[in-house]
Amino acid sequence: MGSTAHIEEEHRELARDVHRLPRLGVRLIDSAEGGIEVTKGAESSLVSEVKGEKDPDSILLELRAKCS
Repeated sequence: MGSTAHIEEEHRELARDVHRLPRLGVRLIDSAEGGIEVTKGAESSLVSEVKGEKDPDSILLELRAKCS
């Protein structure tokens, strides 16, 4: 996310939340009627395949087991 220095202080938290939406898979689209549509972002089949093939990091798994 970019800088929010140019945004008024009372609107910065809202701006940060709006910029987080793409990471959550949410897209905002201007509608023809002048409003905004909220849609679930699509994930490409390549991204899905890579996520499915990703092996858990053994070091991370060890640390998680020690902390549990």
